[in-house]
Amino acid sequence: MESSTSRRIILFGQQNLQNSILIGFIHQRTNIDCQLINTPEWRADWNEFEGQTLALIDADCARTERLQDLLEQIFDQAEDVQVAFFNTQNTSPVERLMAWPMVNGIFYKESSQQQLVKGITGIFEGEFWLSRRLMAQYLERTRSKPRKVTHNANLLTRREKQILNLTATGATNTEIAAHLNVSMHTVKTHIYNLFKKIDVSNRIQAVNWAKDNLEGIAQESVI
Repeated sequence: MESSTSRRIILFGQQNLQNSILIGFIHQRTNIDCQLINTPEWRADWNEFEGQTLALIDADCARTERLQDLLEQIFDQAEDVQVAFFNTQNTSPVERLMAWPMVNGIFYKESSQQQLVKGITGIFEGEFWLSRRLMAQYLERTRSKPRKVTHNANLLTRREKQILNLTATGATNTEIAAHLNVSMHTVKTHIYNLFKKIDVSNRIQAVNWAKDNLEGIAQESVI
């Protein structure tokens, strides 16, 4: 079982009995520290934490526009953070927020506490916790005929290939920064430029692009 020093959960939700019981249950089952925050805003001092962070967001804690603002703050800050929503209703606008690259889980109102804990553990292990219905709808909206690209190797710099290769192994931004001995800001800048060059919006699409367009990327990207 992971210690609380390497993993943490920041739960954004109302300060009520239900959420207080929930964070106690999560801590009891996972041994991960869980902090309840009633304002959907990211604090700069949280960036000093060295380890994995999951922002667990109550879908009912604010309007969708406010939740999008929170995702903007999480995406722009220095820490490598994963996001999951809970207490979500079927066909809620919150489901569309899965398009953000760090949103790895959506749990519904009918989900039990046990299912939530199982999903949280999976997300920390690098899994996605999304319903088949939601994944099917997302694929239907986003899939298109791949464009045939020539001379793809010239699109990316050597550093971008290194980062893409590490991304394909499942490495987090924190791990990539440590492996390449660069800052988190530098990694995020490279990823932003990389995604823009190859016209993708998340890591899965970037890795699939590499498989389709770059032969031998693993060998070329070795440091």
